[in-house]
Amino acid sequence: MTVKIAVIGGGSSMFVPGLVRRLLEIPCFEGAELRLMDVDAKRVGVMEKLANELAEAEGRKLFVTATTERAAALRGADFVIVAVSVGGMAAWATDIEIPAKHGVFMHIADSIGPGGIFRALRNTPIVAGVARDLEELSPGALVLNYTNPASANVIAMAKSSSVRSLSLCSCSPYPLMDSWLTDLVGVPADEIVKPLSVGGINHCTGIFSLKLKDGRDAMPLVRERTNDEVTRWAIDTFQTIPYCWTHWVEFFPELQRLEEPYEGRAQGLAMRYGRQIYDMDLQAQRMRQWEEVAERWSADSGPHRLADLPHGPEDKGIVVAEVIESVVEDLSERFIVNVMNTGLIPNLPAEASVEVPAVVNAEGVHPLGIGKIPTGLAAMLGCHALVEELTADAALSGDRGLLRQAMMIDPLVSATLEPNAIDALTQEMLEVNERYLPQFVK
Repeated sequence: MTVKIAVIGGGSSMFVPGLVRRLLEIPCFEGAELRLMDVDAKRVGVMEKLANELAEAEGRKLFVTATTERAAALRGADFVIVAVSVGGMAAWATDIEIPAKHGVFMHIADSIGPGGIFRALRNTPIVAGVARDLEELSPGALVLNYTNPASANVIAMAKSSSVRSLSLCSCSPYPLMDSWLTDLVGVPADEIVKPLSVGGINHCTGIFSLKLKDGRDAMPLVRERTNDEVTRWAIDTFQTIPYCWTHWVEFFPELQRLEEPYEGRAQGLAMRYGRQIYDMDLQAQRMRQWEEVAERWSADSGPHRLADLPHGPEDKGIVVAEVIESVVEDLSERFIVNVMNTGLIPNLPAEASVEVPAVVNAEGVHPLGIGKIPTGLAAMLGCHALVEELTADAALSGDRGLLRQAMMIDPLVSATLEPNAIDALTQEMLEVNERYLPQFVK
């Protein structure tokens, strides 16, 4: 079987090199096709050249092509990876700075809140469009989305297409990593009872039960061991250990506080719990470093080997190659995925996108129900889940009324601003993003 993989957003110098590394390292991808699609012909061409050079140097057969035509990449594909960011770093900067002008501060702003909502308005129609196109071009494909907001995109794909789809997240693999568990609990990972009970909604997920094989409850050990105030708060409040806790604080308005005065630029400002608001200058610098490596390699004669390819922070949590391997090789490995709820977490809305464990084999992805989560946590996540559904619907339809509801009900916005101020914030963000939001142009 020749595995055909399409990457929508295939010019990404931060995502593609790590993916190519894993495809070359995993034996089942020998002879695979990797189709890189991006609207930026130069960037995707650089990634194509780099990937082919690495494959040749490693003596592996990985056939890499580049295109700017989405249909060409999708036709007949077995697996489709979506990793796009409409508007790039500049749009992300406005997602941070415009709300800050109105008094709303978030340190990442890529999933929820006004930043997450407008990221969805830009990205979600693209992600849903890929799933919709596949109904004609390759109805048996599996869509593996890495584009944020992961939850809104799950909902939009499910509403737009019958093609199998899910979202993955670089935070999600942590509870399955022995090294992370050892550091968390302070005991060897083989002393911990597995599998763990984990779940929630993307970027606000947790471990609900953690036991040692000698019968002890390990949650008090984690609380005693951690230096993180948010982890102790989550254990004390919800009897839950957060993973990827840095995103957790955005879901609770009481945890979003500046530690230094706002003087017209939010990026880089210190927030509580040791966080800083993302600075797009630093993010762009990381991207430029990867682009420089790719362009330098494509310009000189080489040869370049995998051992020469730098590792980046994205490598550790990106497990999409392993997910595909589990399908191709029928491994029945366990991963943590984002899918529609369908009763997997009974005390969250049925229309929610939830993050839960799943078994992956040749028949596909099989999410596992985890039962009810702590009621207080479910109350907050249920509100966020419904805002995410409103956001997905607004992104697909261009309905300003739905967008207004999403902005009004978002917990941080509603805790910070009065209705007329929320309308003013929404209008300003619509104006700045107008070129990316054709669905809202009347």
